[in-house]
Amino acid sequence: MPTAEVTFTRRPEAITITLRIAGQLVAESPSQESIARELQLRQVRTLSIENRYTTQLPTSARTLEQAGQVDFSEPMAALKLIAACAAFGDVALFRHPERRRKPRAVVPANQAPTRS
Repeated sequence: MPTAEVTFTRRPEAITITLRIAGQLVAESPSQESIARELQLRQVRTLSIENRYTTQLPTSARTLEQAGQVDFSEPMAALKLIAACAAFGDVALFRHPERRRKPRAVVPANQAPTRS
């Protein structure tokens, strides 16, 4: 399973998160949820943040506590990303169609089958 690396860049309008897998640029976004979704779609199980902290995905509350002790260049963005990665877990990527019970055919009383 692939390993992902994340870095942060401060820009005047927002902090941009850059996601790389195997050295290849995969995504850049200011949204932690977009990056977390990309990690989920690509079935990434190991995340390295700024080469300062590495964790297994999905993350947990314990992971968030440990990361709180790390000196990230953008601590709020890093912690929000870790929290977003806790939400996806092992869930289906696409919702299953609704399963509704088929309505039973209504048989008029005068046409009811008879027993022999």
